[in-house]
Amino acid sequence: MENTSAQQVEQSQREYFRVTDNIPEETWYWAALASIGLSALLRLMGRDTWSIFVGQWPPTFLLFGLYHKLIRPGR
Repeated sequence: MENTSAQQVEQSQREYFRVTDNIPEETWYWAALASIGLSALLRLMGRDTWSIFVGQWPPTFLLFGLYHKLIRPGR
């Protein structure tokens, strides 16, 4: 049973890197900055609920970039 779980994790990680290896590292940081700007714009437009929703994206983008940099430092 543990072997199947480990295989699923390994397969998920391979799939993640298959997709993200083609994305430049800076893209994650720019996406975080863009979502902060979009959140501020939505707030100014009075769309408070959407502003909060979009404002929660930057940590996710930064974590994707950090994870990719830590796991694949040579790329």
